[in-house]
Amino acid sequence: MRHSSVNRELRTEFAVGALVGLLFLGLAIFTIVISGKSFFRKNVFEMEAVLPDAMGLRRNDPVIAKGTTVGTVKDVFFATDGVHVSAILEAPVVFHEGYSVKVVSTSILGGRQLVLFEGDPEKPIVPDPKKLIGEKPADFMEDAGAAVGKLREFLDGNALDDFSSFAANLKVLGARLENGEGTLGKLLSTDDELYTNLNATVSNLRSITDRLEAGEGTLGRLLSSDDEIYTNLNATVANLRSITDRLEAGEGTLGKLLSSDDEIYTNLNATVANLRSITDRLEAGEGTLGKLLSSDEQMYDNINGAVTDVRELMDDMREANTLSTFTSLLFSGF
Repeated sequence: MRHSSVNRELRTEFAVGALVGLLFLGLAIFTIVISGKSFFRKNVFEMEAVLPDAMGLRRNDPVIAKGTTVGTVKDVFFATDGVHVSAILEAPVVFHEGYSVKVVSTSILGGRQLVLFEGDPEKPIVPDPKKLIGEKPADFMEDAGAAVGKLREFLDGNALDDFSSFAANLKVLGARLENGEGTLGKLLSTDDELYTNLNATVSNLRSITDRLEAGEGTLGRLLSSDDEIYTNLNATVANLRSITDRLEAGEGTLGKLLSSDDEIYTNLNATVANLRSITDRLEAGEGTLGKLLSSDEQMYDNINGAVTDVRELMDDMREANTLSTFTSLLFSGF
């Protein structure tokens, strides 16, 4: 009996010990799973970034790259140069120039995750993934609070008065439109005359477009599919091209004038120089023509006197000729 009771006590103690051991083992597994650690992972990679603000990022928060979880945050601590965030990655994330590391909110209720962008694969690789520079996170609640603050400042000003004035102006404008005032009001009114005029205008436009479609008039013929007009127009364009080609080649007088012939330019320049010399001499009153064009009063008086003398001589000759004719007629009768 005594031996049996001893065996029973041993079995009970063994069962209790086994149960306690299983509880400790389950607690250890639960702790490892919650902490995100695994003692059986072989290929792990470490990274560290300095961020201006961690925005409440904590240990064991997920690390996201390309929309998937690639690791967990190992440690977050404050330093003089910023907030240092180290993470353990289960995938070999390769950072290139143009990368980004920032903290992103998982929801408005809380929760953070470290989001990685590897950069452009065609750019050089960042040699040390433990010296990464992170970006300032975008805090939704902070931005919302700033927006609400600006809205409150806007409403505290004259915004309500301006809105009331704007609403009153809209009411006045609506009333004017309702009464048919102004051009827009008349368009919105039930005026039969306006409708009749508009209908007549649309009818005229339709008539014009029908005539154009039928090829009537000059514009209608231009819009038509008449091959003769196209042929004539094409021939005209061909002639113009031939003329411009000849001008470009320096053919003809106009072509030579438009060409880059230095001899023509030299002759033309010399001719202009001679004309300028002649006009300068005329302006200076040189020569007979220059003296005639000058303001010399003595020459003007001499010429005026000579013209007067010639006129008087012609008058005397006319009177003498008249008297001789009369005397001849008088004595011819005898």
